[in-house]
Amino acid sequence: MKANKISVIVPVFNVENYLEKCVKSIIEQTYKNLEVILVDDGSTDKSGFLCDELKKQDYRIKVIHKTNGGLSDARNAGIQVSTGKYLSFIDSDDYLERTALEQMMQAILISHSEIAICNIMRFYDDGCTEEFYNPTDNQEVLEGIRRFDTLNQPSVCNKLFDAKLFANISFPYGKFYEDTYVYHELLYKADKVVLTGKTGYWYLSRKGSILGRSQFSNRYFDFIEAVYMRADFLIKRDIQPYGDEAFLSLYAALANAEKNIDHKLNKDDFHKVREYYRQVYNQIDYKKARFNIKQIVRIVLLRYFPGIHSKLY
Repeated sequence: MKANKISVIVPVFNVENYLEKCVKSIIEQTYKNLEVILVDDGSTDKSGFLCDELKKQDYRIKVIHKTNGGLSDARNAGIQVSTGKYLSFIDSDDYLERTALEQMMQAILISHSEIAICNIMRFYDDGCTEEFYNPTDNQEVLEGIRRFDTLNQPSVCNKLFDAKLFANISFPYGKFYEDTYVYHELLYKADKVVLTGKTGYWYLSRKGSILGRSQFSNRYFDFIEAVYMRADFLIKRDIQPYGDEAFLSLYAALANAEKNIDHKLNKDDFHKVREYYRQVYNQIDYKKARFNIKQIVRIVLLRYFPGIHSKLY
């Protein structure tokens, strides 16, 4: 078991009210062969101090203090000092089920997979909970093209990775939706993915989360760029039907962006979206694409008649 050490990387930024619960859920895991890397990303509250105090409680905890660089930069810093054969990422306001890491490790070892995925429950500050990601209630191995079935849930936080997958892959500095930028590449490098079928990760949904905002924000361009890169990656490697599905997701993202942009106040944003339309439309090989007639009509409307598309959809 010593050979299968897990490095659990926890980016920390102004989460003094949540950090202790998160770290406690890690150090109390039934799987003991792990290290916890707390990356204090320039916190301005007591989070940095709490990291140092928590380190005193368990020899497996490492602490990095750095200037603020964002979530991607913090994760990359943690990867650089990690010593485990496997990597796990946890956001510092979330927590793990006590058996989460053990279940994912067992699933990896039994199935000889490079990625294990557990189910996610969402919880709120008011105590309410709901199922967030539950692809299966039974353990299932996805190999070959089927491993891309998990593209719709790119978060790295409910997963256990063979650390070798991150060779030459890092999270994009200064970007939001950082998982969407890299997850397809990790899947491409893996031979097998195993779903544990068990809830292992508890995800806190807080007001103000960028994932919960309905109004358009410039941050959303990061999402569009990430989805574009994913679609481009899959199409160029003829990973189908996932490439075509990724392009449809991209068009949906562009349509949402256009709908939420005030064209009169944000002309630059509007033109930026239109340029994405042009790039994507010109890149699709419609002879190879598996779009149905309705999807093709919608794509054409988005490209040439966005006003009509907005009224119809």
